[in-house]
Amino acid sequence: MRLTKIKLDGFKNLRDIEFLPDEGYNVISGENAQGKTNLLEALWLFTGCRSFRKTRERDYLSFSGCPMKAEVMFHDGRREQKLLCEMSPKSREKKITINGIPVRQTSRLFEIYHCVAFTPDDTELITGGPEVRRSFLDLCFSQLHRRGVAAVRRYQLILSQRNAVLKQRLSSAQTEAVLDIWDRQLASVGTYISLRRQSYTGRLSEVCGSLYGRISSGTEEIGINYRSQVFGKNPSFVPDNAEDYENVYYERLRSSREQDRELGFTTCGVHRDDTELLINDVSAKEFGSQGQKKSLALALKLSQAQLYGSAKNESPIVLLDDVMGELDRSRQEVVYTIVKNMQVFITTCHDEVLITEPEGLRIVLKDGRIIS
Repeated sequence: MRLTKIKLDGFKNLRDIEFLPDEGYNVISGENAQGKTNLLEALWLFTGCRSFRKTRERDYLSFSGCPMKAEVMFHDGRREQKLLCEMSPKSREKKITINGIPVRQTSRLFEIYHCVAFTPDDTELITGGPEVRRSFLDLCFSQLHRRGVAAVRRYQLILSQRNAVLKQRLSSAQTEAVLDIWDRQLASVGTYISLRRQSYTGRLSEVCGSLYGRISSGTEEIGINYRSQVFGKNPSFVPDNAEDYENVYYERLRSSREQDRELGFTTCGVHRDDTELLINDVSAKEFGSQGQKKSLALALKLSQAQLYGSAKNESPIVLLDDVMGELDRSRQEVVYTIVKNMQVFITTCHDEVLITEPEGLRIVLKDGRIIS
């Protein structure tokens, strides 16, 4: 997909932003705190996902008190579509339309508008807790499978209901009867998520290993292993026997009920899984240098974009926030080679550090406005 027009006004500090982006490279430069990352965040807004900066929706509004309006037009390979998001300072209610039709569920946005964003904070994929890596995998496989978003949300809903039962003062017989209902559902959805995570991790490991090798000039190798609390490390799933795995999952939940009742929460399931990231067979989190962690995080995000492009026969929009300036010329060339057939938006404080080979649009921001 390709963005063909961008109009932003009142999104944080952005004012009267309007331009026709290049179908390849778009470089947004300027000093710190001028609105570069805000512009990328506004483009990410239409994915229907939470802001990559963890911004609350009410904070999209400007301090000046003016209404917020963000509009993009994009071509999805078949036709041009228009997305519009508006928010009033009074109601602080976000209203989004697709081609003039109100959007009532954000999952609709997730189905038609796809981005991959990389920011300096994405090193949390390496250094952060297991929940960061779980969210990354769930986002990745959900971009490829329509059922994914609904499954992840349903799992969280069922899990909260089960935890609520564990906290209630019911008789043992009552608790067992109610838990059995939730455990059957949790096992079904949890198994589906495990299947998808494991399948995606296998492909991610292959693609990311190749990309990281290029970024590191072949001096280092990486390993990516999915660790399922229920099924073990890199389980060999057989999709035709998914029902058998559901039964295994259910039995694990059943066997942990007594402990769960004592603790008041569910101790077993895909919400406790993690992904192991290795560089030269040692933990990237524990032993990787800052440079290695940044390179691995970048390789993971670029792999996400590449896997999406291969599966959908179309490329996502790539947002690179203050990334290229930290890479030397050879590594920048590798990144440009990987994204050469994608539409890319790159922010930088120092335009001169970018290699000059890619042709495209270059704009400068100051005080939230385009000055050149």
